[in-house]
This record gives sequence, structure tokens and C-alpha cells, in this order.
Amino acid sequence: MIQVNNLSLFKKKKSQTFTLLNELSLEIPTHKVTLFLGKSGSGKTSILRCIAQIERGYQGEIQCDRKRLDKLSQKQRCQLIGFVPQAYALFPFMNVLDNCAHPLQTVLGYSKSEAERKVREMIPTLEMQNFLHSYPHELSGGQQQRTAILRALLLNPEFLLLDEPTSALDPENTNLLVLIISRLREEGKGVVISSQDMVFAQKICDRVYFLEQGSVVEHFDATQHTLSEQSKLGRFLKLV
Repeated sequence: MIQVNNLSLFKKKKSQTFTLLNELSLEIPTHKVTLFLGKSGSGKTSILRCIAQIERGYQGEIQCDRKRLDKLSQKQRCQLIGFVPQAYALFPFMNVLDNCAHPLQTVLGYSKSEAERKVREMIPTLEMQNFLHSYPHELSGGQQQRTAILRALLLNPEFLLLDEPTSALDPENTNLLVLIISRLREEGKGVVISSQDMVFAQKICDRVYFLEQGSVVEHFDATQHTLSEQSKLGRFLKLV
């Protein structure tokens, strides 16, 4: 479980200070899909970046399995938290095989042959085996996203963080993403998503945090509510 305690994040621009996150406290379990929903600027991406330790200037504490994430080594963090940014962050000069093998070599110390073997073993699970030698510019948005997901999953993290994962996907690839996330949940992974896609949210959510101006304004756990309360969630999603 990820525990976030009194998390605040501020950014200075010229002479002004902006609050991105305001004393957030929440829990993110494994075996569930947790969504941070809200409009642009509500803090959804900021909280993912703090959990992934890309943002390091926050106040408060983030723990995973009672371990403070800011005290862990890169290797330890990568085996707890995998992060897929909205733009996927693939190396443009590397093909799919090399993009996915790279963190196995640099973070876990695999040899090149060991890393490539691991990629080849796992790549069919995301239906990317026909694109091993393709470069990012040769892939569709959905294929780039699956490559980035595979790269993160190869480190076997307990949690996978996805930032606005449907923003560049067509309906077919969005449905494929739903299937991938459902499978990861069944395997025991915790999946954490930032999104403002309400249709996608209704298909996949277990636990939802609604954010406004860096604060949680609503919280909903679909696994602990009656069907009538879940229908209220659906109506609320349509209004956000």
C-alpha cells in the first residue's frame, strides 16, 4: 500500500508562489485501480510525479510498504513504482527492444543478452512482438504507450502509475488499455491513473479521488458501496 501523508507541493514563478498540492493524505492499495480525476491544473499529474519521485521538493511523506520513497535507492524505487508519463518518454534513437532492455541493464544490472531475452519473453503480453525493431516515430500512439508500459513492467514494480493514458488514444486502443489494466489488477498490481476522461474512468475505476486546486474534494471506493451508490458515482462523473 502507498500512504500519502500531508503532501503539499509549491512552485515559484517569478515573485509568485503557486500551490499545486495542498496537504493531501490518502491511501492507494494493491489489487485495485485508483484514479485521480479532475480538470487540468487540479493536481492529478503533480501527485503522480511526487509518488514517482520525479518531484522531490514536496512537503509531507510518501511511503510504500512502510518505506519512505525519498529514502530509497533508484533500484529500490523502480521495483516498487513504475511510471508512464503522458508523452511516454521513449528514447527516439532506440527501437522497442532497446528501449525496454535499457532499464534492465542500467537499473538492475542485466547483461545485454539477459535483458533482451527478458523483453522477448514478456513482449507478447502487450501484443508488441511484431514491433521489436521499430523506432518510436514508426509506432502509433497506442503502440508507443504499450512500449512504455512494458518498459516499466519489466522491472516488476508493485504499482504502475499512468499519467493521462487515454489522451492520445482512439477508442480501440482505449479498450485495449482497459483490458491491460484489468489484467494487471488481477495479477495483484496496484494501478494509479490521472485522468479527466470520465468514460474511461467508469470502465475501470475501483477507488476514485476527485481533485480541485490541489485538494481532494470527493473520495469514492466502488468496492465498498451499493449499486445505488455506484450509480450516483456515474451521475457525478458526468457532471465533473
